[in-house]
Amino acid sequence: MAVRAFARAVFRLTVIGEDPIILPLALPRKPAFLAMEELWRMRGVRLVMRAYGPLAIPLNRGAVDETALKRSLQALRDGALLIVFPEGGISPDGRLRPFHRGAALMAARARAPLIPVAIIGTADALPLGRIMPRPRPVTVRIGIPLAPPSPEREDLDRATDAAAAQIAAMQQAP
Repeated sequence: MAVRAFARAVFRLTVIGEDPIILPLALPRKPAFLAMEELWRMRGVRLVMRAYGPLAIPLNRGAVDETALKRSLQALRDGALLIVFPEGGISPDGRLRPFHRGAALMAARARAPLIPVAIIGTADALPLGRIMPRPRPVTVRIGIPLAPPSPEREDLDRATDAAAAQIAAMQQAP
């Protein structure tokens, strides 16, 4: 709770959407999240990852990571929220990068909705390479849930494109 209050004060956090490291602070319960294993080697981030314990799932981006996929699906089956960064990495300038199908694939396999989320302002509040955040506004916009797609490639592509379009629109919204 103290971390959430601190983040809301430092980032002047605004959450817009259905639900009341920024995204987990905006969610109503502690989520699981899938993140590139390189983050576990960053000093400050490593502490956060350890605090999440089994809910923090490292992803080896070099190939299909079956262990990460199984752990993510189990988290969803256990009723956890699962955060997936569909761009596959951190954008250095805050602009969207091309999305991968992984989030849609997990939604399909778990029969869970895919919920697009836009996080605006993090590139300024905590740019890559900076350890301490700057007091800048950060807004989390939670989009309209997308029905679980089928595991067919075309449906995964459609769901991925729909999520990307929603996120892009939310980033541009006033």
